[in-house]
Amino acid sequence: MLADLNQANEAHELLKQALTTHSSSLNLRAYYTCFLIQNHLPKVAKDFVFATLKDHNRHDIYSLCAVAWILYSQARESRDMSPKGIEERKRGFQRAVEAYHKALQLDPLCAVAAQGLAIAIAEDALGVLSGVVSSPADGAQQRMKNAREALDVFAKIRESLNDGCVYVNVGHSYYARDEFDKAIESVSEGSTVFMYGFLIHEL
Repeated sequence: MLADLNQANEAHELLKQALTTHSSSLNLRAYYTCFLIQNHLPKVAKDFVFATLKDHNRHDIYSLCAVAWILYSQARESRDMSPKGIEERKRGFQRAVEAYHKALQLDPLCAVAAQGLAIAIAEDALGVLSGVVSSPADGAQQRMKNAREALDVFAKIRESLNDGCVYVNVGHSYYARDEFDKAIESVSEGSTVFMYGFLIHEL
């Protein structure tokens, strides 16, 4: 309730108090991880979720997906173009993909992990996005191939996860294939799903 009232500091204090008495509760740890990410504390969230995997349950699917998302986001946002920075960026993407893979091994129906991998494929996270240089022709061909593979995965995800973000990701994949009409249609459909979800939440 405090978080919904934009009283993040007070909410944070209550969550920390709850964690002192229920530190092993995976549901509480998942909620706290989500709270940290939503309040723009990615470093704290990363340390906390790694502690969850190390000290509480290394097979916790929520934590694996959260770690993957954090690592992927940090790698994508890195602007360090030094050789060391590029290597760290590439390693971040690799570790994110590994975490998503592990989550899918534990739960083959985990739509969040599948979507994370599809995004990595669409963005060529282990190739161009991580700093691997290719010729323009090869890059365009790879982009088309990756977007097609990602679309196949997103189509399956959409069957079980009716979320606006899936439609938006489909739209990005169509955009990468220069299929602009389909891209606009998918993003518009995603906006409708987002709005419907918002209205249901408000009711």
